[in-house]
Amino acid sequence: MGTTTPSDPIVGRHAELATLEELVRGVAAGRGRAVWMEGEPGIGKSSLLAAGLSDADRLGCATAWAAADALSQRFPLRAIRDCLLGHPDSRGAGPADVAEVLQAKAPAGVLGGADPVAAAIERLLALVDRLCASSPLVMVMDDLQWADDASLVAWHQLALAVEQLPLLLVAACRPVPQREMVLRLRSSLLARDATLISLGPLASGEVSDLVARLVGAPPGPDLQRLAAHASGNPLYLREMVDTLLREQRVTVERATAELAKPSPNGAPGAPGSLGSVIARHLDFLSPAARSMLSVAALLGTEFSVTDLAVVLGRPPTELIDKLQEAQAAGVVTESGANLAFRHGLIRQALYERMPSTVRVALHRQAARALAEAGAGVEQVAGQLLAVDTSLDTWAVRWIAEHASALTDRSPELAAELLSHAARHGAEDDPGRLAIHDSLAKAQFRLGRHDEAEASARQVLRHSDDPAETAEMRWILSRVLFSAGRNDEALSVAREALLQPDLPVLWRARMCALHAMALRYVLGDLDAAEAGARDALELGESVADPFATGYALCILWLVASVRREHGTALRFIDRAIDVLGHDTDHPDLRTFALDNRIFTLQNLDRLADADASLSEARRDAERTGDRRATLHIGAAVQHYWTGRWDDAVAELDSVAEDGPEITHFGLRERGPILLYHGVSALIAVQRDNRDAAGLHLKAGFAQPIDTVSAWENRDFLVAARALDAERSGDLSRAVALLAPILETRPGQMTLVHQWLPDLVRTAVAAGDSSTAGAALDRCEQEAAREEIPGRAAAALGRCRGLLLSDAEALVAAAGHYRQVGRPVERAQTLEDAAVQLAAQGQLAQARDALSQATDIYAGLGAYWCVRRAETRLRPYGIRRGSRAPRRRATTGWPALSRTELTVAYLVGEGRSNPDIAAELFLSRGTVQTHVSHILAKLGIRSRVEIAREVMNHPLAESRG
Repeated sequence: MGTTTPSDPIVGRHAELATLEELVRGVAAGRGRAVWMEGEPGIGKSSLLAAGLSDADRLGCATAWAAADALSQRFPLRAIRDCLLGHPDSRGAGPADVAEVLQAKAPAGVLGGADPVAAAIERLLALVDRLCASSPLVMVMDDLQWADDASLVAWHQLALAVEQLPLLLVAACRPVPQREMVLRLRSSLLARDATLISLGPLASGEVSDLVARLVGAPPGPDLQRLAAHASGNPLYLREMVDTLLREQRVTVERATAELAKPSPNGAPGAPGSLGSVIARHLDFLSPAARSMLSVAALLGTEFSVTDLAVVLGRPPTELIDKLQEAQAAGVVTESGANLAFRHGLIRQALYERMPSTVRVALHRQAARALAEAGAGVEQVAGQLLAVDTSLDTWAVRWIAEHASALTDRSPELAAELLSHAARHGAEDDPGRLAIHDSLAKAQFRLGRHDEAEASARQVLRHSDDPAETAEMRWILSRVLFSAGRNDEALSVAREALLQPDLPVLWRARMCALHAMALRYVLGDLDAAEAGARDALELGESVADPFATGYALCILWLVASVRREHGTALRFIDRAIDVLGHDTDHPDLRTFALDNRIFTLQNLDRLADADASLSEARRDAERTGDRRATLHIGAAVQHYWTGRWDDAVAELDSVAEDGPEITHFGLRERGPILLYHGVSALIAVQRDNRDAAGLHLKAGFAQPIDTVSAWENRDFLVAARALDAERSGDLSRAVALLAPILETRPGQMTLVHQWLPDLVRTAVAAGDSSTAGAALDRCEQEAAREEIPGRAAAALGRCRGLLLSDAEALVAAAGHYRQVGRPVERAQTLEDAAVQLAAQGQLAQARDALSQATDIYAGLGAYWCVRRAETRLRPYGIRRGSRAPRRRATTGWPALSRTELTVAYLVGEGRSNPDIAAELFLSRGTVQTHVSHILAKLGIRSRVEIAREVMNHPLAESRG
């Protein structure tokens, strides 16, 4: 752990110090910022940070500080977790919660399981949010070039939030080694206006000043010439001077420090590299102390005395004298309950002085000693990963025995170690098969499908265990499906089901997988239903919630395609009940809740759909699994219920390469098609041409090669047709929307929700044939509904449009008002206004137009307002004094209802996670709302939001 108390004299760096001090004052006032400091080893980054951030405590800021370590970068979130463990207000609860998640067994899951690291990152981000709500926070990560990948991901996520949190995020990094992920993080931070501080060498006058401070007097000519060899590097200079002082080679006469023993030619001897100077420093230690510290170097920059004693095989009491010697020499310092090398370069020098063969042997010895002492699997694994040659028999056996635990806790670490063991283990080693088995699972969980396929096939070639081969066939079928090799995936599933010794549990699971593939790939509803019922019976016979819940989800799907929404709801409610809250398959539960929301929407039970969405988000808060936030499902719900600003916030919260957008890692592209489709449809209606064009291009670039892709492209198709209509090309709009009538076997697309638009544009374009076909299809859709609902309402609209029946349209508009569908209500009122005007009922037409445009204006759908006005203009109808005002785009009036609510909660000092819990949103969605609030108000911090709230009492704000 680091400190904010400067321990070394700072010479020069005035501008850099001023920058850091100003940033500390800024975060104390509520303005967050990200800082990237870089410079070569020893250039003074740590000392400058300690000096520049030293006022943080006095200004009321909490400080969390840590340094990453080269030997711990394989441990997920080690760097950032260590940083937060030093926070004075953590009280052990928050960081311990993150540690608990990382140590927890990851659920198996129908779709690859929940990644414990991803869950821990989400909880960690929530923890930082809450800490920032208590006081401004300064987080410092020194030697970030060594940080583990998960910590870098978390750091990036935190950097995205500094604009709205009182968080000063400071990273100090060396230019080498160059890791691609570190370089990407640097580029991302600087692109978002992070402060860059590049430290170069000290000037010659500053070098002289530093030497004077270290030796107690200004340096003479010979000492100055020798100091120049340090090339302005403060650490190099300090180590050099310290060595000279220890060798008693500096004398002070007449207030000048000079070398006592110049070389024969009168010039001082040139020093070696910084590493050699540090090595000379270490030579002052006794051989026993150096030997002990070499072993300590295996454990990292920071180490516990207990672990060191275990590896050395000696009681801690025997190490006290040597540790005290190392402390007195300034080689190690105390770091909380542990000890740490004073500088990472000292540890590096000790580590690199050992011959590689000795290092390998000592790492093996350390791994075995730690394992026998009961150390955690990750700590033992870290020692084995440092062995870059063949592993011995004990190591391979240990890896095989602990592969499952490693995979559950850290798939990334497990995959690396298991791959290492697979490469170097003996071919005839009895643990080799177990290694490949766990390697397949780890790679599958990480989405490395090619590697998972190879490992699964390796197990299948050599294993005769029915359960093991069944699980490998399951994984193989899944990865083949994800690679688009549908026929091979189905073949593997069928082959598995033909095995007479297939365990019942795996037969149930494989039946469900096969049934789902039959629907997604072939659209064969009857076969999918039969397979799902077999899976349900088998799953219930062995009480397997996974197979049972999955089978019920497939039966839900079949019923939904058939428009038997009441039956579908009963299936999905059973699935949710079977899975329960404390399930090993949270992703399947999320999948089921998403399905339930869809069915409730089709039954026009929109309040119940909101309740299910809230339930999913409570699960996400509890598990840390971001997939349960259902951002895209929420956006669709908000689209139809007229909460477009909330829909946009949900879409803005989606990570385009995250688990939700890729349908939990499956190849299914439904979510990404919906993401671009809903975004484009809102943008078109809001007349945002650039955004609409970007989403249409990105959406239609996705392959449409499965039934699932076909059924989720409807928003995109509707948006492109509406974009053509906005450009005045009605015939092209009809041509672009008409393919919605074409559906594949087993396709679930809710065609009826787009048919009134097709009828309207076809009639306007004089295409009676397409209009009639759309009406016929809507009649078919309505007839299929087990319980009359959305299709029946859409049929009333289609008939009213094609038959010029204003009464039917007014009735449909009434239905939409009753069930809470303002978007469809506004569209229907617009159509009714046109029909009423054509029949000479101008007052009623004017009223219908006014109601429609009021709704459109509330949505920000100003192109729809213009379209409605244009359609009524031939009848001499204007909105007149009742014309809705265009919504403000900046300032307090521009805030949406949800943004207002969030703003007032921010004003109360609530953290984003607490606001999310109260409003049943995700933490990320609240963060997006706060970003939108800051942008609309033109301010930079939550403190300024609180001030705005004080200037706008709740009674003065709308709703």
